[in-house]
Amino acid sequence: MPPQGFTAFAIFVVTDCPGGSMFRTLLIPLDRSPLAEQAIGQAVAIARASKAELDLVLVHQPVPFDGFSDAPWNAELWNAERRYLESIEAEISSGSSVTVTHAILQGEPVEMICRRIGDVHADLVIMTSHGRTGLSRAWMGSVADGVVRHSTVPVLILRPIEGATRRTAAHHLFKRVLVPVDGSAPSTEVFAAATALAKSTGAHISLLRVVQPAPQISAEAGIPYAYMPALVEDPATQRASDEAKEQLHEVARRLREESNAEIDAHVVVAPHVAHAVLEFVRTHDIDLIAMTTHGRGMSRFLLGSVADKVLRGSSLPLLLYRPTGVQARVHVAETSAEAATLELSHH
Repeated sequence: MPPQGFTAFAIFVVTDCPGGSMFRTLLIPLDRSPLAEQAIGQAVAIARASKAELDLVLVHQPVPFDGFSDAPWNAELWNAERRYLESIEAEISSGSSVTVTHAILQGEPVEMICRRIGDVHADLVIMTSHGRTGLSRAWMGSVADGVVRHSTVPVLILRPIEGATRRTAAHHLFKRVLVPVDGSAPSTEVFAAATALAKSTGAHISLLRVVQPAPQISAEAGIPYAYMPALVEDPATQRASDEAKEQLHEVARRLREESNAEIDAHVVVAPHVAHAVLEFVRTHDIDLIAMTTHGRGMSRFLLGSVADKVLRGSSLPLLLYRPTGVQARVHVAETSAEAATLELSHH
């Protein structure tokens, strides 16, 4: 049995989830704001490197008026939105060999964006976050938060760039990608997207596993209590660290064989997982963090406590993927919540 506080790492390499090969179609949600447009340059760089197509989607927001489902004068707004997408498509096409399509949809933004993912068979969504601090929703922006929760494919969240003006300005390709894992099979489900990005851009992938010291039970004045031992000096912690290294290095080896990407593995012992991840980011020139999300549907718990601390404590772009099992559980939970709300409204 593993020592208390340590979860055996499952040697589980995903090869058939979205993005498992090279990216084929990248979807960019836009809302006519300069902030959303900042995703275009990075998307074009990734599309050129992976020979993928781009799909631009803008969700028209209807405004009911005097019995109309949409105000009559919004027909001109719809035309303006169409001209806006056409101008971006022309700008991208003139400066690169990337194939670009676009669509204007009407409805709730998150629902329409996720529907478009299926319609065009997109395997990656690229968008810019709208928030900076606070809980997940405030930090990420409500639309980005919703897309991450409901998307069936990975979502690349870019951080706002101060002073960025030219919407198709070239972006550098990612060079060092960090994939933190927690010893569970779901935490490996972002591997496919991370390796697809690495294959497209020549990035180096670092797998990181943080082992927390096994708690020890002691007693003082007859009262037992738990405390954290000195790092690595405790035999149980040392065994956990050694086992994690062996297993993670085997995962890295298998990933290298399957993807031909440059991958290494690191195991560190630390009492605080998020702090250890952030320290690794700082000392290894990481420029992208790839993680699975473990949330249960409420924004505060969207990313899981460790992931949320990592993502709010770093200014780097994020490649996020919600495991299939989590998506299913969230759908059931949200459906049950909606049914309960409807039932209450009838009483």
